[in-house]
Amino acid sequence: MASEITEQYLKVIFNLTEDGGSAKTSDIAQVLGIAPSSVTEMLQKLSDKGYVNYEPYRGVTLRHKGRKLGCKMARKHRLLERFLQDYMGLEGPSSHKEACRMEHALSDEAEHGLCKMMHHPTECPHGKHIPRCERRITCDKCAENTVPLSDLSEGESATVSHLASRSRQELCRMLSMGFVPGSKVTVEKKLPMGGPIIVSITGTTVAIARDIGDILHVMKAG
Repeated sequence: MASEITEQYLKVIFNLTEDGGSAKTSDIAQVLGIAPSSVTEMLQKLSDKGYVNYEPYRGVTLRHKGRKLGCKMARKHRLLERFLQDYMGLEGPSSHKEACRMEHALSDEAEHGLCKMMHHPTECPHGKHIPRCERRITCDKCAENTVPLSDLSEGESATVSHLASRSRQELCRMLSMGFVPGSKVTVEKKLPMGGPIIVSITGTTVAIARDIGDILHVMKAG
């Protein structure tokens, strides 16, 4: 598994070379806020590991596995910026810095759920294109590949995918309760007569209204 520093470098190089060409050591250093000599040392390590093509004074380009990881990190970063601005109210440098911290911890599973929850955005707040995920299915098919939590039986477990709602208030409330994409959830009890659904999530037992269970989508285990 690549380290955070490797992911950060590959994301920066991807951003700088997204439209073609090579990235200069000085440009990478400026983005990262470190000395060019430190960048040169790291680029040599990334070259040895097969992530980049690097020649001193000629710049650096990404090799296949470096571009794949750099693209994935850029996707996560831009999705997080979109989420932080549209749903959390963070803008500008604040959303960028927070996304930089969060992108390394965001699992691929949670990334897919976040994308679904935001209805597959195509651009980050700065107007940059959000790269497609690696799944070989359309966004419409991706959105269909889940079931409402209310469809689960008592004792059944699943993974939180997304909330099929455009209400920011509703989304924020469910996220604060722990229903974050990628989280494991188990239905403990479904009260009769359209009553609430008792579920356990992240070690906590909570009751949610049946209408929320109808729009909270999950991916069944297995």
